[in-house]
Amino acid sequence: TDTPSDYLERCITAIEAKDPDVRAFVTLGVGNARRAAEDSTRRYRAGKPLSAVDGMPIGVKDIMDTADLPTQMGNAIYKESQPRWDAACVHALRSGGAIVVGKTVTTAFASGETNETRNPLDLTRTPGGSSSGSAAAVGAGMVPAALGTQTQGSTLRPAGFCGAFGFKPTHGALTMQGV
Repeated sequence: TDTPSDYLERCITAIEAKDPDVRAFVTLGVGNARRAAEDSTRRYRAGKPLSAVDGMPIGVKDIMDTADLPTQMGNAIYKESQPRWDAACVHALRSGGAIVVGKTVTTAFASGETNETRNPLDLTRTPGGSSSGSAAAVGAGMVPAALGTQTQGSTLRPAGFCGAFGFKPTHGALTMQGV
């Protein structure tokens, strides 16, 4: 009885309610996400979803290129920097029907000082490392999954701090093109 469009709307409602306090997203692409969810809904109704992730809303860490949203890398000098194509990981997910809802906050260039994102379980606490926006978005129930990167605990620590599941694939197993 549920549809990808209905699920996306629940995610958008959660983002509108929680993100002003959690600050997990740096930018949203709600219009494009709604169009992608409508396409996914049509595929499901026809009995032809693209994959197991077809219709799943996701957040994308803001060091990963997206053709429809800026990649600002947590630094003001890249504000509104618009890539021409998706990073390989984003392309793969979109090819399977996943829906990019927005870009999640990262520390500048995925390293260094903490940022404005707050831990969704306790707003007075840190959400962890550079993938903090992704972990906080999932931990707050704004999206079911989000992409992060890990150099020194930048995915696993925030996931643990924010009550989300995080994992790191074997080093070199996935292409980093566009990240």
